[in-house]
Amino acid sequence: MTVDNSMLFISVPQIATALKEDPALVTWVPTASLIGTTAFSIPFGRLSDVWGRKRLYLMGLVTVGVSALLCGFAQNAYQLIGLRLLTGASSALIAANAWALISEVFHSQERGKALGINTAVGFLGLSLGPVIGGFLITHFETWRVTFFSLVPVYFILSALSYKWLPRAKTSGPRRPIDLPGSLSFICGLALLMLGLSFGRVSGWTSSYTLTFFISSIFILGLFGYLELRVAIDPMLDLRTFSSNSQFTLGNIATLLHYMSAHQGLTLLIAFYVQWVLNRSAAVAGIITLAKFLTMAIFSPFSGWLSDRIGPRWLCALGMAFVTASLVLLGIMGPDASLVNVFLRLSLLGIGIGLFASPNINSVLSSLSQDKLGTASGTLGTFRSMGGTLGLVMIGIILAGGTAEAGFARQIGTGFIALAIVAFLGVVVSASRGKTAPDK
Repeated sequence: MTVDNSMLFISVPQIATALKEDPALVTWVPTASLIGTTAFSIPFGRLSDVWGRKRLYLMGLVTVGVSALLCGFAQNAYQLIGLRLLTGASSALIAANAWALISEVFHSQERGKALGINTAVGFLGLSLGPVIGGFLITHFETWRVTFFSLVPVYFILSALSYKWLPRAKTSGPRRPIDLPGSLSFICGLALLMLGLSFGRVSGWTSSYTLTFFISSIFILGLFGYLELRVAIDPMLDLRTFSSNSQFTLGNIATLLHYMSAHQGLTLLIAFYVQWVLNRSAAVAGIITLAKFLTMAIFSPFSGWLSDRIGPRWLCALGMAFVTASLVLLGIMGPDASLVNVFLRLSLLGIGIGLFASPNINSVLSSLSQDKLGTASGTLGTFRSMGGTLGLVMIGIILAGGTAEAGFARQIGTGFIALAIVAFLGVVVSASRGKTAPDK
């Protein structure tokens, strides 16, 4: 999935050119998949707790493979946006179950190491995606190959998962599905994501933006009422957030982490290297490898260590590294060397690697085995929301900027703003309690 998503970003300019579409419209292609994944992660996670994780995980792999095939045949941007929305929703079936399946298979003393390896592979996919996508587009001279190349991969993964994944564990009688809660959550969160996306493009006071925000507040309020007052077996028991501090603080830390260290940061680095240092997009892509490679190296180590000393201080230390690196990036100025940028991003990658897998382990360990899908889906939702909020914040800071000397100050302000968010992540991570035992 990480290769899929990172390949897509490198394809956007070619899609706009080939389909003769407005680039602003084509940017909705990756946005649509993000909205789908964010809105469906918790409902599908809850569904996997009831119907079985392996079954829904396989369904996700097959559906994403089919949607990738259909994306390759898309004739205009609107078809592609609709199909990527389907891809995002299907990806939620995978995202909501991958971590849960690992937690279900591995004992608590080995779970952190397993999650660390899984996280490292994900980070490796993020780093390789643009490289693979760029090679395929250059060699075959079409953006469609980036989708067609994924089809056999997903079907092979489906066959291997069907053969090797263990059968789902049963947890007593099948519980009813909270359909009203699920639908209200999906609609409310999708409208919120649309409001954030339209706000970046059309302005925060535009009629579309305000309509989306007001509608999302109303529907999410209805969701809260249904979950607290009506549902017999709610999709997401909101009382968990007040009664389980480890679960709550772990998810808040996830939001702050992704808000400070991922999509928004990547946007700043791209502008800094290309507009301030006057280097090519290829150089900007190579520079970001520093972040991804150190992330991949340190994630298995931090996962293994969290099995022995717990995730609390590893997460806090990781976010401290992220904070320090963002401050160092913010004070570079317009004359920094590429080596300096590379070293600062390497420090950032170490921080992410120290934080990621221990935090996942902490959240998944905070709920009982029969709620692992819900825990995994909630993590995925907070992750997507954090990335979106990071993009929104950086978009506001950079608004109206041009490739001039003054723009370097705006970029520096953006790095410092992200550092403040990361420091809040240090505080939240240090405030969590010890990991709860398996239930």
